[in-house]
Amino acid sequence: MTRSLQSRKRQLVQDAIYDAAIELFAKHGFDETTVEEVADAAGISRRSFFRYFESKDDLLALNTVHCGEAICETVQSCPPNLSLLDVVRETVLAGVRFTEAQKLTRQIIEISARSTSARQAHLSRLMEVEDKVAAAFAARMKVKSRYNVRPVLLAGLSQLLINAATASWFMEEHKNIIAAAQHGFLSLTEIFCDEPAVTSDAFAAPIKKVRALKAPPKPRNRKK
Repeated sequence: MTRSLQSRKRQLVQDAIYDAAIELFAKHGFDETTVEEVADAAGISRRSFFRYFESKDDLLALNTVHCGEAICETVQSCPPNLSLLDVVRETVLAGVRFTEAQKLTRQIIEISARSTSARQAHLSRLMEVEDKVAAAFAARMKVKSRYNVRPVLLAGLSQLLINAATASWFMEEHKNIIAAAQHGFLSLTEIFCDEPAVTSDAFAAPIKKVRALKAPPKPRNRKK
């Protein structure tokens, strides 16, 4: 059997396990469903289940991990002359496009909403994804550590916008997730550009300086 054929077979089995599991989680609950029940529904043994997934948490968060891979690839493949703000926008769009393309996204959100342990499974994987995205931004910016404040902020901001857009789409505030992401990005831009939330002099000083540079000169009072 060739490597590509083995890879396709593995993917088919993994997909069968994943689909069976999400159906059971949606019907009976994440906490109430056992690995044995998932394996039976997928037509495999319990031992075979662990060849594809480490746990139920690992299974539920599969799309989160794949979405992270798509995000990292976007950060790496954006043109070198693109601004960091534009890279964030492209990264967010890549994330929401991936999310929209997954047929079980709504079911997974509903499962997580009903189970604390399911939410924790997602959160733990999201932290791993943010670390990888921060590393991608660090490489792009040519900084030594992914823990540098700028790549960490860019990675967190990207993930925050993706999460906000997904939630807005799920609650049907927008007809599609792309529109939700664009609205979120524009809202964020307006918040920072037009209505900065200043709480300390350390932040106020640079903003006042920028405003002073942008403000038109005041007309001089001429003596009659």
